[in-house]
Amino acid sequence: MKSMKNSIFAVCICCLLFSACSEDPIGQYSIDGTPPQPISNPRVSNFSGGATITYDLPDEIDLLYVRAQFTLPSGQKQDIKVSSFSNALTVKGFARSQEYKLQLVTVDRSQNESTPVEVTIHPDDAFIFDLINSLEYEIARGGFKVKWENALQEEARVTFLKKNQAGVYELIETFYTSEKNAQRAIRGQEAVPTTFAVFARDTYNNYTDTLEFQLEPLYEQRIDNKNFIEMPKSPALDLFPGWGSTTLDVVWDDVLVAGAVAGEVYYIRPTEGINAYFTMDLGVKVKLSRFRMWGRSDYYFRLHNPYDFYLMGTNDLAVAQNPASTDADWGGPLINCISHRPSGLGSDEPATGEDLSYAQAGEEFEFTGDEPAVRYIRFRVRRTWGGSNGLHVAELRFWGELIAE
Repeated sequence: MKSMKNSIFAVCICCLLFSACSEDPIGQYSIDGTPPQPISNPRVSNFSGGATITYDLPDEIDLLYVRAQFTLPSGQKQDIKVSSFSNALTVKGFARSQEYKLQLVTVDRSQNESTPVEVTIHPDDAFIFDLINSLEYEIARGGFKVKWENALQEEARVTFLKKNQAGVYELIETFYTSEKNAQRAIRGQEAVPTTFAVFARDTYNNYTDTLEFQLEPLYEQRIDNKNFIEMPKSPALDLFPGWGSTTLDVVWDDVLVAGAVAGEVYYIRPTEGINAYFTMDLGVKVKLSRFRMWGRSDYYFRLHNPYDFYLMGTNDLAVAQNPASTDADWGGPLINCISHRPSGLGSDEPATGEDLSYAQAGEEFEFTGDEPAVRYIRFRVRRTWGGSNGLHVAELRFWGELIAE
């Protein structure tokens, strides 16, 4: 009886072993030297600076990925891999619209490669050529203003040069941008006829041609901040002495990127019933052309950094010295300002690299030229990026033309 049980047990073991051997293998695929079949029936869809190639995959159980190898016009070698779970591959980084040939191979888990399949693509011109062709400029005080379109919102560098007295181009400004409709200003230029130039570059090191243009910037000068004086403010405004500065001179101390250290920023906490403001004496009477503002750097586009605000001006010392003087006493706004964020994101979103570059350079606001020359300035907030009526300001700088009193 015992021998019969042993025989039955042995038969069961054999059946289990046979059943296990007949199933698909589990775990690592075995290594072999047989190359997979190539892709077939490739189809090309071209776009600006690249193309998407769709194809039929071979019936290979151990197919791992499809790879495209090619060299961009800049000389960069590209190796693009796409999993076997997809039947489409996208290549980017081409400059001018022309034919380019790519080699596509399939690769299996043993790293065997198929014979290559040559695919011809014909991308449209890269977006940087449309960007540079859309560029417009106009003369401004201390330089010129420029604007351009970037419909695809791809990352680009827009570089400006000027020709020096030796006839050699020198760099004056590079903007890193992906903004759809960008506006920037080149400043710090002399009021003399000058030859400038501009070119654009993408992240694949493709360059446009360098375009030249001539113009004569309008005269302006920076107003010396050594003459600035703080004027009285309302006692109802709640300063934050434990963190911010209690004196306004921090706003013209030439510390532009401020926020991590206590006392670097003029900080007025939100106060019920009164929007934050401060008043300053420029020390001279000025026909203002523009100003730049730097906010608290660890809260760019957030909290109490100004979003909607305005500047008023007067030459009446009594009005400027009176903390209770009204907007009507000042004659209303000289300039209304809305802070701009290049990325277009809201205050609850982290700043992008382009946002940071824009804020660290100081946000610029330009007067129309119709404003009267003034000596005293009042800066008043309507709303901050955080929706409050408080205030963070790290630095202000003013430019214009001095007027003899």
